[in-house]
Amino acid sequence: MKQGLLATVLLAVLATQAQAGFQKDREAFDRRQAELDQRCESAREAKLAPLREAAFQDCMRTTRNSRAETECRRKTAGENGNRAGGAPRFYDLPACVEAFEHKRQRP
Repeated sequence: MKQGLLATVLLAVLATQAQAGFQKDREAFDRRQAELDQRCESAREAKLAPLREAAFQDCMRTTRNSRAETECRRKTAGENGNRAGGAPRFYDLPACVEAFEHKRQRP
């Protein structure tokens, strides 16, 4: 009887420690993923900024009213560099590929 109780307690302790270890691994993975995602978005932003500015300038050339600048900034602020068919650009940058590969390895 004592051995059964001891074995049960031992298993409970081991399971708790294993769970804590898995949780730490998961948290480390999530921190790394957030870092990689941020690097990806920073790299994309650097590539998208000139496209947004060009879209803004194009809008300013075609819009003729007193609120043109405000309207054009609003319209181009979310410029994602979408291609025909809606696929966003620049997710093929090395920083983004690294982030996607890391995410695919999720434990």
